[in-house]
Amino acid sequence: MKKNYFHAIKINSNLCDGCTKCIKSCPTKALRVRNGKAEIDENRCIDCGKCVLECPKDAIETFADNLSVINDFKYKVAVIPASFSGQFNEAVNYRRAKKAVLSLGFDEIADESMVTDIMGNFIQDYIRNHENIRPIISSNCPAVVRLIQVRFTDLLPNILHLESPMSIIATYVREKISHEKKINKKDIGVFPIVPCIAQVTAVHQPEGTYQHLHDGAISIREIYRKVMDIYEEVENYDDICSFPDGLKWAIAGLKAEYIAEKDIDVLSVSGIDNVIDILAKIENGQIEKYDFVVMDSCTEGCIGGILNIENPFIAEARLKKIMRNSKHKNKFFNDKYFTKLYKDNFYNVNPLQPRSIMKLDKDIKSSILKMREIRKIKDLLPGYDCGACGAPTCCDLAEDIVEGKASLDDCLILKDKK
Repeated sequence: MKKNYFHAIKINSNLCDGCTKCIKSCPTKALRVRNGKAEIDENRCIDCGKCVLECPKDAIETFADNLSVINDFKYKVAVIPASFSGQFNEAVNYRRAKKAVLSLGFDEIADESMVTDIMGNFIQDYIRNHENIRPIISSNCPAVVRLIQVRFTDLLPNILHLESPMSIIATYVREKISHEKKINKKDIGVFPIVPCIAQVTAVHQPEGTYQHLHDGAISIREIYRKVMDIYEEVENYDDICSFPDGLKWAIAGLKAEYIAEKDIDVLSVSGIDNVIDILAKIENGQIEKYDFVVMDSCTEGCIGGILNIENPFIAEARLKKIMRNSKHKNKFFNDKYFTKLYKDNFYNVNPLQPRSIMKLDKDIKSSILKMREIRKIKDLLPGYDCGACGAPTCCDLAEDIVEGKASLDDCLILKDKK
């Protein structure tokens, strides 16, 4: 049975002029231009957002839940990501901005940085208890996880099989609120504020997890604008806790520092092209042995997500300054609660499965014949990989022809020679 995939991007055909820039940029070849308009292959798309950045016409639009979705729940919780504070200039107080989020209609706020310290301990323990797997690859970036499912399936066993900090804190606050306030869990809405579309997709269609832990995903961009609209009206924010040390989780290199120890060698990689290069080297045994590899599809980590407001390097500098100068450093007190759940394997996730990209035929013999047909058609094509046909490369066009999605006439060079 074909699986339907959720995606947080869509093509606005009214804006798309079929320029083919998107098809050349996609790391999983998930885009084609057909009849002058771009189309998304939902099986291949990993929601990395690279095509959104490449499109000169802004024809590839992003999706996140509107803030109004919180009104479907009796009790509403916002989960603030570590990258959030880096979006605001130095005139904006870290805790005051968080209080402003609370004023947008939420009953409570939680913070990803509350649990990043304890999460670092869990990852270290996982690494030491899985010495037969090297390297272990971080699972915090949903786009990287999906990339491995699509292009590097041999590395699926290497992915860290633990929930992310955003999911761990969501589980905690739902349990706490239900117990303390005697509210049915179904009436509690938990909404992460997210920096990228891959996290929107992860909320609506989680890979590997046993259950949906969130009830929607709201973009940092939307929250930022609403916070700035009411910021000056916010008073009395002394009750807002802050966890500045945990803000490191938003920055790729600093996130790796959480994990690195004398007995744990860690490599940090960010940017989708760099991630692909390193995954290929790992798969081919061309890289020295690391115990753990932190991978983020966005430049510099979550601060580089396309739903953010600020340039990632400016955001990084701001977060580092907050970490250096903050006088309000709250240590999260309930480490024993999380440790017990970790030891009980509560945060374990299901093993991930590869995505079915192109099955030529259920019958092996027929598949071999189709592969031969692909090679035959490829030999007829010019090999320029120009993209004018609407496919990224000549090989991709050959595959599309065999699948009945294109024809030789789509190659403009061959057509001119006729």
